[in-house]
Amino acid sequence: MVKIGRNAPCPCGSGKKYKKCCLLPKADKGQKYASSTKFIPVYTQLDQLSNSVVDLIKQNRWDEAEAVSRKLLADYPDQVDGLNRLAMVYEARGEKSKAADYYRKAADFAKSNPGFDKQMVRWFLSEARRMKKAT
Repeated sequence: MVKIGRNAPCPCGSGKKYKKCCLLPKADKGQKYASSTKFIPVYTQLDQLSNSVVDLIKQNRWDEAEAVSRKLLADYPDQVDGLNRLAMVYEARGEKSKAADYYRKAADFAKSNPGFDKQMVRWFLSEARRMKKAT
């Protein structure tokens, strides 16, 4: 079984990230990029930690969410998740300026690392602008 990182380019050749393309089955039968290889999503420790931050934020457990986000940064410095999750934690706390800073850091990370498209960079930057307007 081939394991593919969720931020890796999709093996179908679409040019999109795997998580935005073939990771989830398409509902549309007329899928533009057909793949004869069946891929099964692999949930890693990174995925579990990253998803747990979202759950902690929903439970208003912001200190714990921040600690897990910092663990993501320390354990997975080659992934954007820690930066993005810290931005989310600060946004939830109402610390919009800090949230904007981390969204900008995530955008810078995405610009300088392969596997991120321009749309992802624009999204991080739009979130940073949204946070700045809220301050």
